[in-house]
Amino acid sequence: MQPGYAAIFRSLVTLSVSLTLLTVVLSAYIRLAEVGIGCDDWPACYAQLDPAAEKKGVTVLTGSGRDMAHRGARTAHRYIASVLGVFIVIIFAVALRRGRSGATSWLVPLAIFAITVFLSLLGYYTPTRSEPLITMGNLLGGMALLGLLWWLLQRDTGGASAPASLVRYRAAALVALGLVLVQIVLGGWSSTNYASGSCPGLLHCDSGMLAADGAAEVFNPLRSVELDAQGRVIRQPALGLLSMAHRLFALLTAGYLAWLVRRLKSLAGPPGAGLPGAGLRGTLSALSLFSMGQIVVGVSMIWLHLPLFMVTLHNALAAGLLLGSVNLLHRLTPVTACRSPG
Repeated sequence: MQPGYAAIFRSLVTLSVSLTLLTVVLSAYIRLAEVGIGCDDWPACYAQLDPAAEKKGVTVLTGSGRDMAHRGARTAHRYIASVLGVFIVIIFAVALRRGRSGATSWLVPLAIFAITVFLSLLGYYTPTRSEPLITMGNLLGGMALLGLLWWLLQRDTGGASAPASLVRYRAAALVALGLVLVQIVLGGWSSTNYASGSCPGLLHCDSGMLAADGAAEVFNPLRSVELDAQGRVIRQPALGLLSMAHRLFALLTAGYLAWLVRRLKSLAGPPGAGLPGAGLRGTLSALSLFSMGQIVVGVSMIWLHLPLFMVTLHNALAAGLLLGSVNLLHRLTPVTACRSPG
């Protein structure tokens, strides 16, 4: 590809990453606001859906200012997603034209295009808050799109291969990415099943909410949320297990990332040493920042009874952790390895 077209391609991917990140954050805000996170009468107003409007994915919010912010977020999300869709179609077409001369396998832009189509169909035909699997499809689809676009951008910008002393930690970076993905899944599943109100304390849940006999039900990916006559979500006895699993796994993920960051920093050398692995330091610092930020925000939002801003920030930091993990994998993957499928 000619240098001018390559620069345009990278610019499109960069813009798409930014728009996808903004879409993920807006989507989180809309979803959390619609189910009552941060509502005035917490927790009485939490998880109270409107049965008549629920299939449209819209609930009535309290407060004119809050309702206006919600409508603005939905409008912005709609337009940004439309522009993003156009960009991704162009990226896919350019990637097909590049063929094997591209920096990644053609499967990456194909997956990006397929996820975009999937999200478009999912959002158009099945907007609902009472089917956790559908909401999870939107959440995980957005995260997957963000991660793949970021990977495509990183590989297209090239960079020197990491030295052998660091490349051997590529498997450890894959484990880190896997842990972050599992943590995102647990957090999303806890949120879409309205488990947040089951454990108001940091280390304790409501009476009966840690009942193990209902664990199979709350972890069932095909479960539906039951509503009472007033549209309030009926909380299952074992939802506390789901919330606590998310919190405990967060500690495991943070501990593993702390070990990996410290290990790689010792191999990369101090700033200004001129060692081959010095470029890792920015990625490792970002991972540390996002990981510590997640813990601080996670604990704070429980103490403050889940304010909407902090819960939305928690989702944004999860996206940051995903980007940092993908970037770490990129740093530890030799350039010659990027042409392999996937």
